[in-house]
Amino acid sequence: MTQPTRTTCPFCLNGCTSGVEFNGVVHQMHYFADAEVNKGRLCPRGNSANIVIDHRERLCRPLLDGRDSTWAEAEALVRAWRSEVKPEEIAIVYSRGRAADEVRRLHGLAEELGTPNLACGHIEPENWFNARLEGVRDATLADIEAAKSMLLVGDVFNTSPVASWRMLDARYSDRKNRVIVVDSVKTRQAGFAHFFLQVRPGTEPLALMALAALIDPGAAHGVDVDRYTELAGVKRQQLEAAADMLGPAVPGFVASAMHTGRVVHPSLHSLASQFVAKVAAKPFTGFRETGLPFGPTRFADLRRAMAEGRIKLLFWTGGLFPFSYAELLPETAKVEHLIATSIFSPDPPVRGLVLPMTAELERASVGRSYWGEVERSPLAAPLSGTRQFGQMVEWFGRAAEKPETVVKPSGVDDVLAMAARAAGIPPATGEWLLIGEKKAIGLRGFHDPEDEVSVNRADAARLGASAHSYLMIKSPTAEREFRVHLADAVPTGVLMIGTNVHANRCLFPLAADELTGEVTVAPAPVSVEKTARAPVAASENLTVWV
Repeated sequence: MTQPTRTTCPFCLNGCTSGVEFNGVVHQMHYFADAEVNKGRLCPRGNSANIVIDHRERLCRPLLDGRDSTWAEAEALVRAWRSEVKPEEIAIVYSRGRAADEVRRLHGLAEELGTPNLACGHIEPENWFNARLEGVRDATLADIEAAKSMLLVGDVFNTSPVASWRMLDARYSDRKNRVIVVDSVKTRQAGFAHFFLQVRPGTEPLALMALAALIDPGAAHGVDVDRYTELAGVKRQQLEAAADMLGPAVPGFVASAMHTGRVVHPSLHSLASQFVAKVAAKPFTGFRETGLPFGPTRFADLRRAMAEGRIKLLFWTGGLFPFSYAELLPETAKVEHLIATSIFSPDPPVRGLVLPMTAELERASVGRSYWGEVERSPLAAPLSGTRQFGQMVEWFGRAAEKPETVVKPSGVDDVLAMAARAAGIPPATGEWLLIGEKKAIGLRGFHDPEDEVSVNRADAARLGASAHSYLMIKSPTAEREFRVHLADAVPTGVLMIGTNVHANRCLFPLAADELTGEVTVAPAPVSVEKTARAPVAASENLTVWV
């Protein structure tokens, strides 16, 4: 047994200390009680570090169109393909798994190659927490511990389970402390709230803008509180009560989270959450698993270029491609040469060249957590057969580091204008709306089962369905059968599925946010019908949690 190795967990931005020990055969988790942030605790994602390192489906050899290749063949192909195309026909996309210094190197590579096509491919709504509002500071651990009022937007507890215990400690340290939750689903988090505002899916920003106007009417000029509350499906009296709990004189913080298939306007969701923080004189944290800077090219524009056949070579680099969006990107069929990096073997196989890279846990990096700068040390030696990211980049060019794209913070008037536009956009129509749920673990082979659909009991009765019978859900892009999970926490007319497995993600079409024009994965209108498949044998009298 080796001495335990410690590092900062890379699976979200909470900055937890994580560690493993190697017993000569496999890696085992180790917990450090002196860890400043997590005090020896780890969430389900953090606890999976050893599984990722030793996972049986780690990719350890290059693949070409699904067959084994060699590093020599891969390098020769990359160099040959690069020489065949014009600079403007090359596109580079970075997604989850790229460290800050690696993104800077990709900016340098794009400049060296002379291509304008460099985009961030992490299109999860959470990445819009990079959009910042002027005058709002980041929350610290001390802010959470001293909080007397907390506003939690979305499922913050599920996004950052380790941070949630600090919030609960603050909540119970004084009976006068208050927690307000704004969400479209009554998750476990809502059970700890003093005040729960259940809004219509995707309307959180409108409820937040109305809340800000009630806290400080002067700062939120032009906000029609009654109209916004009507659109969000809440009552003015509810927001007035929440506003009283969040006054500027009360120390606290605002925290927000976003999940795939749950948010209509990610940019406004982020900025509206920060707007409440600004008028309430409180710090803010946007909880997410990763934070990648925006690229100089919008992902939506890159998709269009691929669809029009203007991209001949695509280099998509991140730890999980081609698993995140493969089924969602028919545009890649128009690209002649595809090159991707991955830590897992593609299942099913994909076209193009897939290069095995070291995992985040197997290399050193410098980054940021919610609470400041962090350094990460390797927890394990790189898997035999994999290569470091920098070695692959050298096949394209020398790629000196260049600063990433800096996004100017938005002002209050920008947020007010965006909210007014959002209020004028008709909501998605249809009898049923499909939304997403982010399960705790979403990596290959050890995520929670996601073959269930959560359905309100009244809706299930209307469909003639009971617990453990089956429903067929059809969207414009896919269809899939799910076992029914009765859940009163889900509003009527709404169906909820997990979004870690890609067969489920395919039910959500990639959409364009009407406020920004950028690609997002929003709630989707669907059709649903009960299938003839017989229910599984199970008790109907179960306590149901969502």
